[in-house]
Amino acid sequence: MELVPLKNGKWLTVRPPVPDDAESLLALSRRVGGETDYLMTDSRGFLCSIEQEREYIAAVLADPKRLQMLGFIDGESIGFFGVEPMGRGRAAHNASFGIAIVRSCWHLGIGAIFMAIATDFAKTAGYHKLCLDVRADNERAIKLYRRFGFSECGLRKEHLLINGEYFDEMIMELML
Repeated sequence: MELVPLKNGKWLTVRPPVPDDAESLLALSRRVGGETDYLMTDSRGFLCSIEQEREYIAAVLADPKRLQMLGFIDGESIGFFGVEPMGRGRAAHNASFGIAIVRSCWHLGIGAIFMAIATDFAKTAGYHKLCLDVRADNERAIKLYRRFGFSECGLRKEHLLINGEYFDEMIMELML
């Protein structure tokens, strides 16, 4: 568990979820998904049951090559991020990264804190490359990712369909 000061004078607690966090994590996924169109999920959140989420959390906790973390301010969950292996065999040296933060906590430096923890984990876990996908017009997120050394390595044209409109998705990578 990490305790980090924020720009607003409050403290961010970052810790791995436990299976008992499954229901609140699913609620958080619905909340963040409903607050922005920049995430891969929408207001339906993660499309799984509480029991499936419990099993997922337990599997992540048991795997030293996977990471999932929750962020809290004043005991309220405000975001999450994770690092997952991208493949097996010849692609096992690659990992993917995803992040979500509630809108009311944007601009507090939480994204940078989450990024630092995730990239440190990926290095420690022995990954060679960390990858992410981002909506190509999400300039704030892309700026943050570039600040951490990520670079664009591809573009999926009209890959995302949001409210009847197509958006490009940028693929970014960080060589560790």
